Amino acid sequence: MIGAGLSLLVFGIAYRQATIAPPRPDAHQLVLQTEADQQMAAARRLSADEITRLEAAVTRNPEDLQSRARLLGAYAAGNDPLPLRRHMLWMIQTHPDGITAWGRRFNPVLDPSLDPEGYEEGRKLWLARLTRHHIPVEELRNAAAYFKFTDAVIAQKLLLRAEAKDDAVAYELGEEYYSHLADGPAWHWAKPYGNGPGQGNSIQVVVRPGKS
Repeated sequence: MIGAGLSLLVFGIAYRQATIAPPRPDAHQLVLQTEADQQMAAARRLSADEITRLEAAVTRNPEDLQSRARLLGAYAAGNDPLPLRRHMLWMIQTHPDGITAWGRRFNPVLDPSLDPEGYEEGRKLWLARLTRHHIPVEELRNAAAYFKFTDAVIAQKLLLRAEAKDDAVAYELGEEYYSHLADGPAWHWAKPYGNGPGQGNSIQVVVRPGKS
């Protein structure tokens, strides 16, 4: 059942954005959608030799994202989580906002029930990244999707951080709400910097010692 689980992870979660299609996609979008479906169907049928060639291609050029996407499709259909882990950890380190191939989005997510060791490696990489300031919204949303498997509080904080803007609406969330969120495990979540709207309401996140 591991293969089915990996396939669900990649094709269900990793594509969460790309699968939300507009009500009436234009012709170009339909072409991209069809191409992506065909490429992923073909990836599930790759031979061992073809996988070896694709791995060699991404070794030569790590930014060969189409070859990497094909490998993700191939490994999602298999029973060994280790190859998928390697590519997902690479994405967390180099493309935490995800990669795009044939108009489809692949996001860095590992399922702790299928690969607990890999998930823990990815968790540490995410925690290291999330102590930085000025993190892009898409990266924060991907981190939230990653943590929702094991820590809904961290996921909620990350989504809040992604939505927080330097405006009155964000500031009016209030110190009480931030104080409530700060009670979650592993994190101390400080209130926004600044004394009011328009005064730089960024958010500070600190990993508590011994919890990473």
